[in-house]
Amino acid sequence: MKNIFLALLIFLFAGCDGKIIKNVYNKSQIGAKIESIEIVATDEFSKEISQQFLKEHGFFIKESPYSLRVEYRNYAQTCNNPLSKTSSDYAYDGFVKITLFYKNSRVYASQRDFKGEISERLIISLIESMIDDLELEK
Repeated sequence: MKNIFLALLIFLFAGCDGKIIKNVYNKSQIGAKIESIEIVATDEFSKEISQQFLKEHGFFIKESPYSLRVEYRNYAQTCNNPLSKTSSDYAYDGFVKITLFYKNSRVYASQRDFKGEISERLIISLIESMIDDLELEK
């Protein structure tokens, strides 16, 4: 009985993240060889996770023509309009978005909504998706 209850809880909370919404803006960058990348993030947690993951996958983190912007927004913290909070049906608590730029021109963007707290896995899933979609070489 305990195992069934635990499995139901895992199933219930595993589906709390929205699907990844993505767009390739510059298809000429598919298969590009990126030796270095600069990380710009809205918070320190997102920046550290992004840097660590990309370093582990062979990218040099330094000033570069390629920059990855990592954005995190928590609706509960950023929305302060009482009417909006009571009249809106927020299905998610926030979102994480990444945008890859090459010389200040947008190449790729993806976003994922989430429930609960931001996690390392949310950010990593977006970066993994970007690497796969753009067939990036290191």
